[in-house]
This record gives sequence, C-alpha cells and structure tokens, in this order.
Amino acid sequence: MNTKRILVLSLGPIFKNHIHGGSQKILKEVITYLGSKGHKISVYCTKRDDNYESFQLTKNVTVHPILRFKQTFPLPYLTAPFNLARIIELIEKEKKNNDVIYAHDSGFNFPFLFDKIPTVSSLRDFYYPETLIGAFSFDRDEVIVNSQYTFDCLTKNISGLRPGIKSRVAYIPNGIDINHFYKRNSLSEVKKIIKIKQDDIPILYPHRPEISKGIFEVLKVVALIKEKGISNLKLLIPKYIDLIISNEHQPIYDKILTEAKNLDLTNNIIFHPWIPYNLLPEYYSLGKLSLSIGNFVESFPNVSLESIACGTPSISARVAAHRTVLPEKIEPKVDFGDYVEAANLAYNYITCNYDNEILLQGRNYIEKHYQYNHMLKEYEKIITNCRLKEPIKIRINSKKITHVTLPPWTYLSQKYGLYNDYKYAYINDKSLFNKLSDSKKIKISSENEAIFKYHIEEGNLIGIKNAE
Repeated sequence: MNTKRILVLSLGPIFKNHIHGGSQKILKEVITYLGSKGHKISVYCTKRDDNYESFQLTKNVTVHPILRFKQTFPLPYLTAPFNLARIIELIEKEKKNNDVIYAHDSGFNFPFLFDKIPTVSSLRDFYYPETLIGAFSFDRDEVIVNSQYTFDCLTKNISGLRPGIKSRVAYIPNGIDINHFYKRNSLSEVKKIIKIKQDDIPILYPHRPEISKGIFEVLKVVALIKEKGISNLKLLIPKYIDLIISNEHQPIYDKILTEAKNLDLTNNIIFHPWIPYNLLPEYYSLGKLSLSIGNFVESFPNVSLESIACGTPSISARVAAHRTVLPEKIEPKVDFGDYVEAANLAYNYITCNYDNEILLQGRNYIEKHYQYNHMLKEYEKIITNCRLKEPIKIRINSKKITHVTLPPWTYLSQKYGLYNDYKYAYINDKSLFNKLSDSKKIKISSENEAIFKYHIEEGNLIGIKNAE
C-alpha cells in the first residue's frame, strides 16, 4: 500500500499524555497506527490554554492544537467569527499539502473545504447539534460510524433525502485493546490519586459531568443501596479535565454536592482528578461496579466494555447503543429511570461474588466482536483508499407512506411504554402499543392512519414508502 499524507481534523483536543474522552481515545489510537504504517499525519485540533503548541505525538504524527474553536466541550462554534475565518484559511492552505482529509468529527461543518480532496468523515455521536448538521450536510466520499445503532439512525434519517448514502457509510465498531484493558492486581498508582480505605466499596461513575450521563440517577441508586444497610459505599466521580481551564462545569459539581447532602450521601462520594489513560485499567479494577444509567444518546458505550474487560461488572440503561452493543447476560440493563431495579442489581453484585464465568464470557465477547486490530486496519483501509466521488444530491422521495415500523431510537418497555432516545421519555399510548405488538411492520389503514401520522411526526414511528 502506498503511503499517504493525511490531514486529520478534530473539534476535540489531542494531548500528549491525556485522553479527553472516548472519541479522542479512538482518534489517538488510529493516528498512532497510521503513523506506524508510514503515513504522514498532520492533526489540526482545537487550541486550549493548556494545549497550544505543536508536538510530535509518535513517529510520523504531528499535532497542531491551533484551531480557535471554543476551548471546552460542548458548543465548539461558540467563538468569534474571525476565529472561524482563520480556521477556514488554515485548512484551505494545509489541504493542498495532503492526499486525503479525515475529519474525525462530522461536526466539522465546512463542506466547501472538501470539494477537491478525498474526504472521510466520522460520526462520533448522533446527538450534538454540530454533528447532526454535519451528518445531514455531508455529501462526499466516505462516512465511518462506530456502532450498528448509529449506522441505523444515520441511514434511516438521511437515506430518504440522499439516496445512495448507505453505500458510502462504513460501520467500524470501536475496538477495545484487551492487552491494555485487563484486571490489574496491583492498584498502587491509582490509589495515590484516589484515597480510599481498605473496607470501602468503590462504585464507579467513569463519565464526564454531563447530566444526561446519569450522575443524579446514580446518586439515587447509591442512596437506595445504602438504605439496605451498606454504609461504606464510595461513589467515585472524576473531575473533568476541562476544569483546568474553565469553570463552565463547576455548577454541575455544586449540584452533585447539594443532591448528595439531600440524600445523606455526603460521606459516600469522592471527587478525584481525571484519570490518565495508562491508569484506566487500575481504575476499573479498583471498582466493585460501574454504572452507566443515564439517558445520553450514546453512540458506543466504551465505559461498559472497558470495565467488563477489566473484570468489573457494569450496569447500563436501555438507551441508544447500550441496548445492542453487549448482550444483557454480559451486561444487565435496566429501563431508564428504574432506580429500584438498578439498586437491586447493584446490591446483588456488591453482596455476592460476581460470576467470574460471565465476566470471562464478557471479555471473550469483547475480544471477538470489538477487535482492536480490526478497527485500526479498517480505518487505514477506508482512509487511504478514499477517492473523490460525485456529491450525493438531495432528492426527496415523494412516494406515499404505506407502512410503519419502530425506528432504531425507540424500544418498547414492558413496564413503562415506548421509550424514545431523543425525547428522553416514555410514550404511554395504549392504542399504539396494541398495534405495535402485532407486527414489526404494520400496514396503514383508514382506522389507524391518524394515530400513525401523529407518531411519525413525533418521531416515535418511521414511515415506510410503498412497502410490500
């Protein structure tokens, strides 16, 4: 394979020694691999007060943190217009020195920059405004998604507007490096960062401080477990790396303290520094349990897989990609908002020895279905083989809707009704449920047309045009 000069664009930062989040972890792994294969990688990412000088990340990989988007997450475009103009000038100049662009964020919303160079875009979520705008406006060569859930959400929404887009979307699941993520017996380094007593029971909340990530749901669950007589619980809550340069997220931590006090959990929470990547296996191994029970529209639940790979069980909510990435036997799921069920599951894990055979099955499942080397090779193949293609034009399908079905962003809970990931709520409509229970694909008739039309407009159903 001929080596390529690859221009990599990222809204998120790349640091020398830290990982900003799951998306940036994947990016760092991919560019390191590409560099090891001889490709010349130039990474342009957001400038921050704590990360603004160009540096050599690894062989053949140079990082330039000079793009003046908003420094902290989210809302990257909350910056001055002259900053955006300068960003465009930089990219337009730099792309002439490269063979292909890899935009790690589909939220890189300058499509006119990609008109004369092969371009691969990557969806790291299907939730934030800049990503959704980027996904709908991208009409170019290749799109990479990291889960079947994101693939389905993207194609179900866009294929009706851009026919043929499905053939340009590659599903490459996030790979988990099981040579890095495995149970560690020595926890000496992480215990220097997190001070806990010998008899403390650590519960992990390994997420950034976004309310939708479930911190307040976790606090309620911990309170319910404590009511069962376990008082030595310690909920470990990381301080987000963005706190180094901004107080933007501080109000959430203040709310956490207030809620902990209301639930009599003040002595049961520990705030700790953001854990560096090399210590994450120790961190997961330290925990008795990981919780991911928020309603964030997750495109790929890295935390769940990393935790289980390190021998620590995980519980998640049946929301977005959490529903399908791991079987419920390996990672039990709860309906969002079911604190009692989550507390009961957690209590059983805390008081009983977790079935090591299931944890081994989980690790084997991850190794089989989320292969690290497969991910790296597939990224290289897609990026280096990318060729200029004709843009896919908008073309609206005017055929009549004849059937309906559930979209990938909903599921039918036996307890609470139809859950919609993007509404963060259950839809309680018994007349709808009775019809949905009959078939996955339902024909529209005069009797059900009104109710189906309403739920299509609300995003609770998808209309199928001229289905047989």
